[in-house]
Amino acid sequence: MYSESTARSGHTDDAPLLAKELSWKHRMKNKWYRMDRVSRVVFSLVFLALGAALVSRILIEVFSPFDNWPRTTIPPRLDDDNNSARTDGERRKAVRAAMQHAWQGYRDHAFGKDELQPVSNSSNNKWGGWGVTLIDALDTLHLMELHEEFKEGVRHVASVDFTKAKAGYTTPFFEMIIRSLGGLLSAYEMSLDVRLLKKAKEVGDVLMPAFNTSTGIPYPRVDVNTGQAVASQRVCIAEAGTVQLEYWKLSELTGDPVYHETAQRVVDLLDKADKPHKGLYPIWVSIETGKLESGSITFGGMGDSWYEYMLKQYIYSRREYDQYRRMYEESIDSMKELMIGRSIYNPDMYYVGDLDSTATNFSPRYQHLTCFVPGMLALGSKALDRPDDLELAKQLTYTCFQMYNRTSTGLSPEYVQFRNKANFGLSAVTNTSDFDLVSLRKADKKEKEDGFYLGPNRSYILRPETIESIMIMYRITGDKMYKEWGWQIFQAIEKWTRTPSAYSAYKDVTSTKGSKEWTDSMESFFLAETLKYLYLLFSPADYYSLDEYVFNTEAHPFRIMRHTRP
Repeated sequence: MYSESTARSGHTDDAPLLAKELSWKHRMKNKWYRMDRVSRVVFSLVFLALGAALVSRILIEVFSPFDNWPRTTIPPRLDDDNNSARTDGERRKAVRAAMQHAWQGYRDHAFGKDELQPVSNSSNNKWGGWGVTLIDALDTLHLMELHEEFKEGVRHVASVDFTKAKAGYTTPFFEMIIRSLGGLLSAYEMSLDVRLLKKAKEVGDVLMPAFNTSTGIPYPRVDVNTGQAVASQRVCIAEAGTVQLEYWKLSELTGDPVYHETAQRVVDLLDKADKPHKGLYPIWVSIETGKLESGSITFGGMGDSWYEYMLKQYIYSRREYDQYRRMYEESIDSMKELMIGRSIYNPDMYYVGDLDSTATNFSPRYQHLTCFVPGMLALGSKALDRPDDLELAKQLTYTCFQMYNRTSTGLSPEYVQFRNKANFGLSAVTNTSDFDLVSLRKADKKEKEDGFYLGPNRSYILRPETIESIMIMYRITGDKMYKEWGWQIFQAIEKWTRTPSAYSAYKDVTSTKGSKEWTDSMESFFLAETLKYLYLLFSPADYYSLDEYVFNTEAHPFRIMRHTRP
């Protein structure tokens, strides 16, 4: 029977309540019972999966040691105290403008080619025609918020067929892993543009035939047009041992472990190889046997990034792979024991020399390439609690800066040389063996003031290693001096190497002839590394923080893994 109240409410005892008057619990219950059995099962599975993911995320945040590690980067308060917003902002804008200048020249005269030749405004495809400068520069463009330039670059990359190279060309395995694969992976992580991950996988796959050897030690070159590696008897240790970080990141992002597992076998084999001294590796590796054959022991060219990646893979793996820590500490302890030299004229000037293959003869030459070492030592001092390494890093960074500061242009040569107390050293006028010491003339006033003398190669090819170490040293110590050193070097680059279209390598850093010394070459690492590290030096220390990223040897930042094992 209807009552006056029920008539007004619109229902009777026999009629359900209107949907808008049902509680949310009743509405959900009604929807549940209206589902068929299959829909209920699917809904339940999705609900359980989301719940499990939430619980696991909470457990990771509560129990994971990741956030409890000693911090690498200086605390925000110290960074704020050191950061003059106007000064750093102006310097950051100046570096960004340099990047825009270099990119515009490349865009106008060499877009899609491997390199711009910045004096003649011509181009070359010395890396096979993949457009290496463009790929190497992508994450620098994104990091500097040059988004339109980045988008244009991505559109081009999406059209590149990485299974082909110019006719007759064989692709250098190591160089294309660190520049192309590394650049694509980093740009993908920054932008999440799936086209970049697709192309990164394409590059990684097309270069995998390098590992088709009896030992798994990779061949140094691949003919991507045929899909075959180019046979070789040996490979240098930096080329064999500086692809692991990139392939590990590719495995992480694609979910395919084969990339990491294949590259890791190289590390396992070299770890077990006989060495002339614990932790020190001659540069040449036999591909057939996996043995260390001959060559110098160096933290410079052909050896450098092998040691660098020991530490960086340990950090990238969230410090779970102790093999990398052990190998790194063995190498650094032996380097400190046998490979550190000191100027006889400047007691504050330390350097890392080279050893011969027996680890008994010492070469008193400090390569610009070796100037990444102080940054590595500083990073390792925090990650591994090795405070003495930070003190050595400070001394080595000082020498690297003086390699710039003591020349008439403020640019650094490829290397500097030191004499021993018996007045023996490497020739200053002819290229000789790294260990062929000769009796030197009496030191002149400049050598005594500088603490070193120059060799025959006095070129500056826009290298990044000193700037890399200076950026890391600032972020770890908070000492503003490093910002001033970096700014001084940038000003020298602007003054002496800037061309109307971009920047050029400089033939002789002791010459103030300016454009007459330009060599018409701009390596892709100038955009990928040198300008990126300068920009980060003048950015807040938590921008691409060293606590959250590792930089590959071409300065492509990779996010540190949140998980390493299932």
